[in-house]
Amino acid sequence: MDNAFWHQRFILQSLWTKPLRNHLYKKLNLHAHSKILELGSGTGALLCENLAISPLTFGIDFDHARTIFAKQNFPNSLLTTANAYHLPFPAGSFDLSFCHYLLLWIDNPVDVLNEMRRVTRSGGTVIAFAEPDYHARIDTPQIFQEIAFLQNESLQNQGVRLDTGRRLMQYFIHAGFGDVSMGMLSGEWNSKQTTEFELEWEIIAHDLQKVLPTEKVNELKLKAFESYARGGAISFIPTFYAWASVE
Repeated sequence: MDNAFWHQRFILQSLWTKPLRNHLYKKLNLHAHSKILELGSGTGALLCENLAISPLTFGIDFDHARTIFAKQNFPNSLLTTANAYHLPFPAGSFDLSFCHYLLLWIDNPVDVLNEMRRVTRSGGTVIAFAEPDYHARIDTPQIFQEIAFLQNESLQNQGVRLDTGRRLMQYFIHAGFGDVSMGMLSGEWNSKQTTEFELEWEIIAHDLQKVLPTEKVNELKLKAFESYARGGAISFIPTFYAWASVE
């Protein structure tokens, strides 16, 4: 899967959290002179939105190839390849620092949140927009439960912390934040939406192929689609968000 594929995937993920971002951005009264930092900016899925708020939007990612991809789409953007544990910015540089589906991949989320707090000014805000809790997922009927178990195994092998969502407030508190707010993204399903199934299956197959032979993955897809086409299939992964002001 190349960066063009992942860019489309990240754009899809950004749509899931757009209502939340709109809500919180209004509360923060962001403006054209606000300095914004995205940790894990990746292929630049959120860059267009953030640049529309303020040209003083910065992004860092550890994956240099994804940073190059993003800069090709946004040549004047303030992007760099960097380590989230050691951000290349002075203390108090930003009005807002945020991440989006990032902390689940991090070995020490508290250390990263500490860095986000450090580079955010007093009175500024740190937000984690989306962190899933795979241990709490709901998958039905049984074929989807089997797939969920295998996907969780694969994600764990890839370094994902499966219970990140439920630990989010704890992480913020341990990183030195005082008044932390936390919530969960809502879910919405359509009874039969083939395009949605195919889009999600591409990601599921990517994970399953790390623990199963291709023939078995294709067999599971056929069974899952037959079940999905009958209606009533649900795969819900609780996804949490949290934010706090810097004192």
